[in-house]
Amino acid sequence: MSGMFSGKSGLFTFLLIVLVMIISVVVKFVSVVSLTPAKVSSELEEVFCRVEGMGSISILKVEFLKEWGEYRRSDECSAAVSASQTHSGNGFEGNVYVVSYADSIEFPGFSTYHREFRIEKPMSRRN
Repeated sequence: MSGMFSGKSGLFTFLLIVLVMIISVVVKFVSVVSLTPAKVSSELEEVFCRVEGMGSISILKVEFLKEWGEYRRSDECSAAVSASQTHSGNGFEGNVYVVSYADSIEFPGFSTYHREFRIEKPMSRRN
């Protein structure tokens, strides 16, 4: 067993540790850049489907805000949606609802990768 951490085996162990670290950083990067925004977008779509067809765009916006507010306070929402509550830039811009949140990845030995995300949901099916 002690021979495993000496000589060529030590090099193999070091390379294995580096490989595992690289794979974990790549998985986290894909999660932050692709999977989490997709999850937030699907959560927006899910809440929109609950209120879709309720009437005029004004009524739709009011009902959407009620449902979205309840959803964000529930245990069902993702961490990104929950964190978006305190982030500026959330709300309606015309007939488009915008969710803004920040996410980051800490790279060991390097600077932290930090990014602001902006997910938009038009309040009509035409877009």
